[in-house]
Amino acid sequence: MKKRYKIPLIAGILLIITGLGIFLYSPISNYINDKHMKDSINDYIDAVSQMYNDTDTTDLQKEIEQISSERSTDYTVSEYIKDKEIKPDPQKKEINWAYISLLREQMELYNEQLVEFGQYELNDPFAYEQPSFDLASYTLYDNVFGHISAPAINMDLPIYLGANQYNMNFGAVQLSYSSMPIGGKSTNAVFAAHRGYIGKIFFDNIVFLSEGDDVYVTNPWEELHYKVVYTEVISPYDISKCYIQEDRDLITLLTCHPYGSNEQRYMVVCERVENTEDTE
Repeated sequence: MKKRYKIPLIAGILLIITGLGIFLYSPISNYINDKHMKDSINDYIDAVSQMYNDTDTTDLQKEIEQISSERSTDYTVSEYIKDKEIKPDPQKKEINWAYISLLREQMELYNEQLVEFGQYELNDPFAYEQPSFDLASYTLYDNVFGHISAPAINMDLPIYLGANQYNMNFGAVQLSYSSMPIGGKSTNAVFAAHRGYIGKIFFDNIVFLSEGDDVYVTNPWEELHYKVVYTEVISPYDISKCYIQEDRDLITLLTCHPYGSNEQRYMVVCERVENTEDTE
C-alpha cells in the first residue's frame, strides 16, 4: 500500500517543481538578460570615459588641423595614424582616440555615400545583416557602438551594428545600408530589435511610445536627442518607409507586429531635437 501512494506523491512533487520552473523561467531570464545589457552599457560608458580621461582630444584635433593648414589640404585621421605609427594593443582592450576619430570620419563618408548612391541594398536581408564596420578594428573591442534609450518606457539597450540573429540576441541592432547613428542632415539610422522574445525584453514596449516622447542615442562622441514624430504599422517588404529623407535627421525603430507574430512591422519614427541637452 505504501508503494502505491509513494508513486503519485513523487509524480505530484515533480509536477509542482516543473510548473514552478516554467512559471519562474521568464522573470528570471528577463532579470539575467537585463543585467547583461546593463553591464554591457556600463562597460562601454566606462571605456569611453577612460579614453577621454586619458587623452587630450582638443590638442590632438588642433594638431591635425594645423597640419592641414600647413599643407593647404585636408590631413585625414588615417594619415595621422600612419605618420604617428599609432598601434593599439588589443590585449589591453583600451579604446584609442585616434581610431575612434577614424571611425567617425569613415562613418560620415559612409552616410554621404548612402545619399549619393541610394539605399537599394536595404531591401536585401542578407545585406543589412552584415555589419558595415568591424568595430573591434577601431578599438571598440566588445562591438558595442553605444546605447539607445527611451525614458517613457524605461528602455535602455546596447547598440550593435548589423541586423543578424547573433547581435539581436543582445540588444538593438542598426540595419546596414541605413545611416550610421551619428546624426546629421539627410540621415536615418534604422534600429531593429525583438518583441515577444521569451525571457528577454527588447523593443517590446515601443508600441507605447507617443508623439513627443524622447529617445536618446549615445555614441562614442555625443548623446543625440530625438522625439517621436509618428508611428505606423507596415509590411516587412515595405522597407522603403525607412529610407533617408532629404535634410531630415531621423532614427527609425522597427519590431515585429502584432505581439508574438512577424507578419507585420511596428515602426516608430523620431526626429532630432537641437537643444542644450545635446552634449559632446
